[in-house]
Amino acid sequence: MKMIRRSKDQHGRRRPLLSALGASAAASVLVLASTSLIAGSASAQTVTPHATSTAPCTVTVAAGTGQVAGNFIVGVSAGTTQIKLDCNVASQAALAIEASLFTSISSSNVIPTGEVDTSTLSQFAPSATDTGCPAATAGSCEIATVAVPAAYTAADPNAACPPTQAQINAGVYGCAIAAVTSADVPVPGAEFLLQYAVQTTNPNAPTIAAVQSTGSVGSEINISDAAGNTGYWWGNATQVGQALATGTPAQAPPSSCGTGGGYGNVPSTFLNVLWYAAGSATPILGSAAGVTISNDCYSGTTLSPPVLGGVTTVPAGVTVGTTYAVYLCELNLTPYQGTTTGPCGPAVQGLGWIEASFNFTPAAKVISQNLPEAGSATVSTAASFSAQLATSGNSGTVTFTQTTGAPTVTVSSSGAVTLSSTISAGTYTATGTTSDTAGDTGTFAFSVTLTGSTPPPPAPAIRRVVGHAVVRGVAIIRIYGVYFTKVKSVVLGGGSSARVRGENPHVIVIAVYTSAHARKGRIPLVIHFVSGKVCRGSLSILN
Repeated sequence: MKMIRRSKDQHGRRRPLLSALGASAAASVLVLASTSLIAGSASAQTVTPHATSTAPCTVTVAAGTGQVAGNFIVGVSAGTTQIKLDCNVASQAALAIEASLFTSISSSNVIPTGEVDTSTLSQFAPSATDTGCPAATAGSCEIATVAVPAAYTAADPNAACPPTQAQINAGVYGCAIAAVTSADVPVPGAEFLLQYAVQTTNPNAPTIAAVQSTGSVGSEINISDAAGNTGYWWGNATQVGQALATGTPAQAPPSSCGTGGGYGNVPSTFLNVLWYAAGSATPILGSAAGVTISNDCYSGTTLSPPVLGGVTTVPAGVTVGTTYAVYLCELNLTPYQGTTTGPCGPAVQGLGWIEASFNFTPAAKVISQNLPEAGSATVSTAASFSAQLATSGNSGTVTFTQTTGAPTVTVSSSGAVTLSSTISAGTYTATGTTSDTAGDTGTFAFSVTLTGSTPPPPAPAIRRVVGHAVVRGVAIIRIYGVYFTKVKSVVLGGGSSARVRGENPHVIVIAVYTSAHARKGRIPLVIHFVSGKVCRGSLSILN
């Protein structure tokens, strides 16, 4: 018997076995969802589903608990449920097996056999009398029965059936039974998603946070998951399901997950942004075009859950001074119960919503500060640090006027941020105001965190001594230099003494007292600083 391995798609690329898991289920639900995604007066985006072919298999629960609902099998019990696949012989189904959904979101460095439980492997056997397959003709059907194991075991220790609650929270909402050919090619339409009876807890609700809480029409609002977020946008489990639902090609497995890698983002057609004023049941439609929710990605060791980011803009039609609840709504593709009433609207052909909201108060012509609002560097690279502040909602060029933070953090009139070369480790903040030629105003704040050891301050040095001492007299001498700090004492040679009369980082003023025994000429001058540093020079004595 052949081991399950990677198979080629129609373009000759390698893809993981069962890479289409979840796609048929998503498509069967979405095939009718070509209507508006929300009800009400707002104009909404639509999903244009991909046409699905006739299913090649009939699936039933042969023993134990479970109910078949399209391509979902819900209420499965480990150790007792048996799933019977009755397929057309023409489908060339040869084997059936249970697998973790990691197979459909894994990156290319994952071996798919690590996600399946080989103990569930079942061969199809042709039947001369069975007519239960879609062909419904004796001699045209074959049968395989997969027993759901009491304890799911796969080579990958992270693969679990049922999935753990943490995996469910991140979008891995079940497992799958799938049929493949003798060449290990998935049989189209013969993938069925399992939801176990013990999976009674919904994924954690998602969160949303906004950088801006006020701004004018057209200004951008930067959004993200809230701090301490433990609830993800669980409607977007697998990219391949989204691709089939929208009629677009599924992506090849990425080489890596995380920043710069992974399966991309949830299609914007699955999202809506709705603005509700207090007491109103009629939303104002915002834009989800700039909103990003990353798709799940599994590296073989780490599951990267969805991450919310991007921007939405303040729409026309809002009332200045009115506080709105701004809802981000995501179409729910999972078997879990989303919301079907409330701000996101009724279910669309059986599909509910996943949602989160934040408050925003539109203002008249307020210049909003957009990201970045913070930066970081090391002490050694502070001199080369730079950043550019950005705004939205302004009319033309913005002028930045700094009020606090200089000279440590300096913001230019154009919003360019630089740091002092002598800055030490710590966190520093610059604040100020913004304005444009139309009279619009706003505020800004930018903080910089510096890490690393603080370099020693430069050594003080005397550059020039102005004035001279006189025998048996008092003279005022000015000592010019650099990097002067607090003076501890000034020591003179030739029996003379000095007192400090004034000091700053560049000038030290001393009064010199010369005895009757002093001789004209030059005498040594030594300045001792409180920091322990010393600098040396000389001054002249005249008769």
